[in-house]
Formats: sequence, C-alpha cells, structure tokens
Amino acid sequence: MPVAPCTSVLPDRTTELWSTIERSVAEACLLRAEGRAPEAITIVQQTLPALIAEWSRRSGMSSEHCQRTLRELFARVQQQVSTATICKRLVLQSIASGDAAQETTPERFQIQRRVPLHDIPAMLDALDEGERTAQFRRQNFPSRAVRFSPAMALG
Repeated sequence: MPVAPCTSVLPDRTTELWSTIERSVAEACLLRAEGRAPEAITIVQQTLPALIAEWSRRSGMSSEHCQRTLRELFARVQQQVSTATICKRLVLQSIASGDAAQETTPERFQIQRRVPLHDIPAMLDALDEGERTAQFRRQNFPSRAVRFSPAMALG
C-alpha cells in the first residue's frame, strides 16, 4: 500500500501513525463489508479521530493537503475492499457450483476384480459391474458420509 506523501521527511512517529491509520481504515471498511457496521463505526468514530488529529499535527502538511490525503486513502481502501468482496463472491460461487457439479458427476469406482489387459470383453464386463455397483450405492446410500462396504453387507 502507498504511504503518506513525503514520508522520507516525516519523523518515524508520523510514519507509524499513518500506518496505523491505514490499517484502521482498512479494518473499518472490511468490517462494514462483512456486515459488522457497529464495529466499523466504533473504529471510525472512536479510534481514527485521535490518530488523524495527531498525524495531521505532526505531518507538517496544510489542512487541505491532509484532508485530500485522507480522502484518497479512504477511496483507495474502499476500492480495494470492493474488489476483494467481488473476488470473494466469485470464488464462493465457483466453489458452490463445483460442489453442485460433483453431486451430479458420476461417482468414481474401482473395479473389484483383476482383469488381464488383453481381455477386452472381461474389462467391459468389469466396468459394467462397477457402474451397476456405483448406481446401487447412489440409490441406496445417497449421503456421501455413508459408503457401501462389503463388511457391512456380510453383517
């Protein structure tokens, strides 16, 4: 993140204050985006005013320049949070659609018997048997948590 203008001439405490202001603004914007407005308001109304006042006094910049710098900070952070929120939404939608696709995708199965590589008809029979077993599992055991086990069948 960019820092306050002219940080090379600002004393260390002023640079530290600016970093704290940046972090606080970012936190307030994130909290607001997450629907936690009361916490964001607390930062904006209780934490930031004292930090901004001290930073403004120490910065050596005019009042207009300080205000412009703060407006730019708020605009930049709000844009970053907005972009991050859109990215988060896209990722969550992608995950949700991936989960839905997995539920409709045929389940992988393992052939339960050994078949010589040269015996194509036996391979096809084994695959057909595996598909029937997978279909039986999907119909009778719809939950992913419950799996058909030969030990349970013998029970």
